[in-house]
Amino acid sequence: MKFQNPSHNPDLASGRALLEPGLVARLEGYRLVRYRPAGGEPGGGWRSRRKGGAVEFADYRQYTPGDEPRRVDWKTYARLGRLYVKEFLDERQDCVLLLVDTSASMDYGGEAHKGRCALQVAAGLGVCALAGSDRLAAAASGSQTALLPPLGGRGSIFRLLRFLEGLAFRGVSDPAGDLRTALTMVPRTGSLYVFSDLLDLEKVEKTLRLAAGYGLETTLLHIMAPQERQPGLEGEWALVDAESGARVEVSVTPAVLQAYRRRLENFLGQLDDLCRRWGARRVVVDSGLKPAQILLNALPRAGVLHPR
Repeated sequence: MKFQNPSHNPDLASGRALLEPGLVARLEGYRLVRYRPAGGEPGGGWRSRRKGGAVEFADYRQYTPGDEPRRVDWKTYARLGRLYVKEFLDERQDCVLLLVDTSASMDYGGEAHKGRCALQVAAGLGVCALAGSDRLAAAASGSQTALLPPLGGRGSIFRLLRFLEGLAFRGVSDPAGDLRTALTMVPRTGSLYVFSDLLDLEKVEKTLRLAAGYGLETTLLHIMAPQERQPGLEGEWALVDAESGARVEVSVTPAVLQAYRRRLENFLGQLDDLCRRWGARRVVVDSGLKPAQILLNALPRAGVLHPR
């Protein structure tokens, strides 16, 4: 993996920003939803397992020699005749890592392009993280691999957008390997968001196993084009694998479409089994929807984002 910003890709951006300025402004009013305490640097907005000096009360414990007198709850002492000290939740700054699948299979979908949708959703979640005082890093996994080192603050949003706009989709990905490399450069990562079509179950499991080993809270943003969920094909077709180049000729009949739907349902069930096994969550993203529909409607309903 090359740890540098990739060159700008005019074919992908084609003069269009990933997110409209008005949408960016609205997303600054949203936050990423965490389901586990954070454990990063002080100064963030997430509950930590550590006890510290934040305002929110956590628990009482019995006084032990060496405790600061100012932490003693004197009202409890007056009532019970025993010394107890107060502990408070320490707020910690999470480090969020965005891992974008930039393999050739993501270069699909026409107007519902999976790759561009992945970049738009990644950009939206990144805006929420940076506006919410989190640290944020981003990595690409494909033949073009790159890492955006940790950023912080609203002023870094432009750098994130430029990084994502420069990514291209080609070749094959090694998400577990690229994640491992990224984590060596961003060791305090607490949350992982993967943007991918998740076509390879073996690669998905390796990635989830690695993330679980690092104790990451992992969310898979499963990017699916409408024609993948409901194919509209009929007749004779030659299908070509975008990554391997393998060619298969098929005759698409109603029976074939029904078999496809059964296999797709089974495949999605296997993905969910992997997520349960490794403590991750999977959220389907329809690449045919507009960015605002995904980021302001679908993802809040799925529990990924929440208004501040």
